[in-house]
Amino acid sequence: MSIYVRVFSLVEDYPSLNAICDCLAEEGFIFSTSPGKDEPEFSTNNWKNIIFQYDEDGNQIELERDTKESGDHIFEDEKQEFIEAVGQLTYSKGLKQAKHIVKEAVQIYAFEINPEMGEEGWNFLECILDFLCDATDGYVQIDEEGIYDKEGQLLVEMD
Repeated sequence: MSIYVRVFSLVEDYPSLNAICDCLAEEGFIFSTSPGKDEPEFSTNNWKNIIFQYDEDGNQIELERDTKESGDHIFEDEKQEFIEAVGQLTYSKGLKQAKHIVKEAVQIYAFEINPEMGEEGWNFLECILDFLCDATDGYVQIDEEGIYDKEGQLLVEMD
């Protein structure tokens, strides 16, 4: 069973796959991707997904980018699911901000990860999350944890 980590982005701008990979390379990560840099899908302006292999054992992180313009219902369905989930939470200090983040999101970046992922994988993922949050005014949501603010503090706990 997988765990999902999401970035709820509040702006329509998004980084290219090259920009994400350049950031990872600058941080010293060695990895491969599918599609690879030499494949046409890698250079598309409106990319939808990519798989990162971050170690020699073949461990992977899959990233899917969904928007309301993507032509399917994944974005709206997922957004509605989180609007309902946040709406059922009892009042807490960060609840108002969490509701705003989910309602105003225009993109959702969903990472599918193995729950047994080790420290190397989490470090790799954290680099991508930091980059995406900075580039897209994004906020992180982690399954079984909750939604986090820009400083990495838990806004709301969600089971």
